[in-house]
Amino acid sequence: MDKFVIFCKSYSGDVHRVKNLKESIDKFNSDNIKFYVSVPNDDIQLFKDVIGSGGYELISDESIVGENLKENWSKQQVIKSEFWKTELCENYLMIDSDSYFIKEFSLKDFMYNNDTPYTVMHECKDLLQFASRRGMDFVNESFIGDRLFVQDIFGRNGRQYDFGPSPCIWSSKVWRSLKEGYLDSNGLNFNNLIDVKPCEFHWYGEWLLKKRPIDIIPIEPIFKVFHYAEQYQESKNIGDTELSISNNFFGIVMQSNWGAPIKYE
Repeated sequence: MDKFVIFCKSYSGDVHRVKNLKESIDKFNSDNIKFYVSVPNDDIQLFKDVIGSGGYELISDESIVGENLKENWSKQQVIKSEFWKTELCENYLMIDSDSYFIKEFSLKDFMYNNDTPYTVMHECKDLLQFASRRGMDFVNESFIGDRLFVQDIFGRNGRQYDFGPSPCIWSSKVWRSLKEGYLDSNGLNFNNLIDVKPCEFHWYGEWLLKKRPIDIIPIEPIFKVFHYAEQYQESKNIGDTELSISNNFFGIVMQSNWGAPIKYE
């Protein structure tokens, strides 16, 4: 079992984005951290044809969850949350297909020490301030509502934290603790959690705060994420480049849900 790996859940529609992600990992992965990609069985040959077979390990979604889940946004979260069950690693960087690295990275950027990964945990002020400038009140309302929902289930008061966005650093110990300490005792599974509130980040983070199966060493987001086309355009207007973004982030996420280009251009 590896101490740490990189994991991406993808599908046929994002094959070229994963190709871009893999090329960036090939370029900047100074510690040769293993890279796993999971896709539905039906998509495996496509990924081999487009990306090749070297430099990463391609596995099926079915090998993780034991069934063929319908390919949609919420069910992808189940697979991401259950990757730990493969016992391939103790910790993993969960990264989405629409991401890519822009500077060199190593194991120490994700692990505080040999046993403890960093935890992405912050108050999302950068995104919320952007939304305020744009009059996008729904962003703030959704942020608070989604987090309060999970906080209430686990009985936590206080500030609302964001444990994302992707890429996130996850510990198998936390997911296992959630399964054994909450799901099993309540007759639930990961599908049930995602059906109730489809945000794997919140479930992971709030359970981590509740039970502390690992030490919490918080860090800001690892990548610069462009959630909205307006964010991307604003960044371009003020002169941000990949080079300037790399001063504070290891990579960029060009969220595909608004039709973003594969790279920041």
